[in-house]
Amino acid sequence: MGTQKAIFLDLFGTLIHDHGAMESVDNIRFKENSIEAINILQNNGYIFFISVCRIDMPIPERSYLEDVQSYVMEKLLISGIDDASIHFVSYVHPQRVELHPLTLDVINSLEIEHKLNLSACVMVGDLMKDIKVGREAGVKTALLSSPDDTPLEVDDEWAEPDMIGDNLYEIANKLVNG
Repeated sequence: MGTQKAIFLDLFGTLIHDHGAMESVDNIRFKENSIEAINILQNNGYIFFISVCRIDMPIPERSYLEDVQSYVMEKLLISGIDDASIHFVSYVHPQRVELHPLTLDVINSLEIEHKLNLSACVMVGDLMKDIKVGREAGVKTALLSSPDDTPLEVDDEWAEPDMIGDNLYEIANKLVNG
């Protein structure tokens, strides 16, 4: 069993606003206090695995994926986040793009590669499918229930999360303050 604790999240709807397909990083808006939440969690020993895609969603354009990851990383670094604590699970290689939504297989692979203690990890999501994957992987789950996002999916099959919060900042405070 590993010792590292981590936060798993997809980018859209958790760290940044999700209002459907975006064509440019100019449209990216970080959710209120989400970067502060990353700081709080980082200061409490968490590392982060961020996916820029969801299960069953189309693959974004290569240039868009590169731009999004660069933009998000730049904003996090400027805000004092250590680049060693941020891991994108989607990769842009010279010849190909690998998109990895946060699935059970991806989490299991990350557990081995990064020596994660899954019982100390948390899946933070804005959809029930996120919570279901987290439960299947044996990690704590946190559902963001903010009314300010309108994902383009029907999310009608309830799975009980370990915690619910309006935003990532609220979840971060619940995690570090018990």
